[in-house]
Amino acid sequence: MRTTLHKPMRRHFKRNRVIVDGIDQQWQMDLADMQSMQKFNNGYRYLLVCIDVFSKYAWVIPLKDKTGPMLVKAFKVILSSGRKPEKIMTDQGTEFLNRHFRALMKDEDIELYNTYNKTKASIVERLIRTLKTRMWRYFTANKTMRYVDMLPGMVYSYNHSVHRSIKAKPADVTSANKKEVWHTLYDKHNVAKNAKYKIGDKVRISKMKRTFEKGYLPNFSREIFTISKQIPRDPPVYKLKDLDGEELKGTFYEKELQKIINNDDVYEIEEILKKRGRGNNVHYLVKWLGYPHKFNLWVPASEINKI
Repeated sequence: MRTTLHKPMRRHFKRNRVIVDGIDQQWQMDLADMQSMQKFNNGYRYLLVCIDVFSKYAWVIPLKDKTGPMLVKAFKVILSSGRKPEKIMTDQGTEFLNRHFRALMKDEDIELYNTYNKTKASIVERLIRTLKTRMWRYFTANKTMRYVDMLPGMVYSYNHSVHRSIKAKPADVTSANKKEVWHTLYDKHNVAKNAKYKIGDKVRISKMKRTFEKGYLPNFSREIFTISKQIPRDPPVYKLKDLDGEELKGTFYEKELQKIINNDDVYEIEEILKKRGRGNNVHYLVKWLGYPHKFNLWVPASEINKI
């Protein structure tokens, strides 16, 4: 048990690309935090950043706060450009889960969902890094921290410059050339690889440790899960379910999993919650270390090893 718990965890490995079929099928959206410069920019504290996953076309709207009504107002400005997505992906932040924004999504027939995979919203995050890099160059060259005046021009320049991944300008991508753009984006990458794990395999999942966590703490979960589905991508990913049959949200890469070869571990008790019975019929309600409360179990006293 200790061997699999402390197996070194790979943080950097090849991950799936987000694949879409055409323009405005899926946008990604996030907020860029600009609070440190609000006093130079008329009180604007955030940037609402949207990008079309296919064409890489971007929209950026400055915000004074991230309340529901403010997000609705900003997104309506984007919709006024004449484009609308079928779906919008965000990360696990709660900014877009308020009732005001959800109501707008319902009215516009846009599917809003968030990703449970840490890297799925990487396209919009990469765009934010690009925009901030250009901003800081501007700040240095012009000895200023004011961006609101140059922001529209910077976004226009981005949309009318050749994007490395599509070999075209985002503003030039249309339904007429989408086939060419699709092949440029995906042809080399749409090859499924052999899956390392099979359905039914028992695994532990990696803990995405924070920077300052101790290296000697376990890297993999104590709780054991079962592979419930293989998804043939490059690289492959997997769906998992717990020992109760409940499916986990999101997907997992092979490097985030550790197969259990011989599941003969002694399960460690975190806490004894209750006792019932007497004599030779004593049972304890135990919480297992590393498992959620739904797995609490009445266990005969005779099956508990005292250490």
